[in-house]
Amino acid sequence: MYEAIILCGGEGWRLKPETWVPKPLLRIDDETLLDRQVSWLINHEFESITLAASKEIAEALRSHTLEGIVKLSIEEERLGTGGATKKAVGLCRSNRVYVMNVDDIVFYDPKELYEYADKGGGILMAKPILPFGKIQTRGSKVLRFEQKPPLEFYVNAGHYVLKTDAVRELFPEKGDMELQTFQRLADLEMLRGYKYNGLWLTINTMKDLIRVREYFGRK
Repeated sequence: MYEAIILCGGEGWRLKPETWVPKPLLRIDDETLLDRQVSWLINHEFESITLAASKEIAEALRSHTLEGIVKLSIEEERLGTGGATKKAVGLCRSNRVYVMNVDDIVFYDPKELYEYADKGGGILMAKPILPFGKIQTRGSKVLRFEQKPPLEFYVNAGHYVLKTDAVRELFPEKGDMELQTFQRLADLEMLRGYKYNGLWLTINTMKDLIRVREYFGRK
C-alpha cells in the first residue's frame, strides 16, 4: 500500500500582498495546486493521502478530502515540517511514507523514490536553475551568453520517502526536518539521495506562480 503526506502548512508570505489565498488553494489551471498534487499521487496508485495543515487553513482544505483516501492531520499550533510530518505519520499504516511539499511540482513516478529508499529513507534531489544569464569570458572579452543554465550541484526538491519508525524515533515534536533531522539521518547513514533530472517547478513568489500557470495553460 502506497501512502503519502502532503505538507500544506506554509502561509505563502512571499506571495503577499499579490494574493492572500492559502498556497495549497492557489489555482494553477482548472484546478488548485493541492488538487493537482492529490491527483498526481492517486494516478500513481497511492491509496492513502494525509494533508498536514495548520488549524488556520484546515477548514478550507476539508472540502478537498476524499473519504477513504484523503484525510486531514490538523496542527493546533505550528509544528514545523518535522513536527507536522511526525503528527501525520500517526495516521499512516505502512512502514514507509511519501512526504512532499505542496508547492514542489515534479514529473516522474513517485514510486521510483518509494522503492529506492532504504534504512531511514530517500530524498529527491534536483539541479537548480540559475535565475540570471551566465556570461563566459576570456580575460575581459565576452564570449557567450547562456540564459538561466542548470547549476552543477543538487538541492533538496521537497519530496521524500521516510521509514515511519525513523520518523517516530528521530523527528522532533516541533521544528523543521530540513534544518537538523536530515543531517542526523545522514550522519547515521540512513538517507539516500535520488537524482531527478526532470522539470521541477516550485512556487515561492508571484513570479513562480505565473510561470506555473503559464506552464499548465492558465492565462
